Amino acid sequence: MSGAFDFPWEREAMRGCEMPEGLSLPDQLAYTALRNVYHAYYNKVITRDAASAEKGRIKYQYDLAVRNMNFEKELCAHHVRVIKDTEAAKSAFRKNPSVQAAMRLCNVMDGLRPPPLDGI
Repeated sequence: MSGAFDFPWEREAMRGCEMPEGLSLPDQLAYTALRNVYHAYYNKVITRDAASAEKGRIKYQYDLAVRNMNFEKELCAHHVRVIKDTEAAKSAFRKNPSVQAAMRLCNVMDGLRPPPLDGI
């Protein structure tokens, strides 16, 4: 297997240590998978090339999972902002029905950042 460590906790996984506290779910899954790969390699169940290939596949899937989690987190934050902004725009329109307030509401519903509530 390559001498480079791709994860901050990989040395512990390589030594077969218990999983550190506080790891995210992708980190936990990668930790246990790598611990098993290192165990199989050191016990000569798999070759160095096979272990290296497995580690590469684990790293690829880990990176994909982290990217997906970050995307979902950003998407959720966007939806929360749109809902909050929509509520504010609906309230402003109900208090002062006008073309400007209606346009602001439409923009917010389209996911555009609303301008300040100048005169609305």
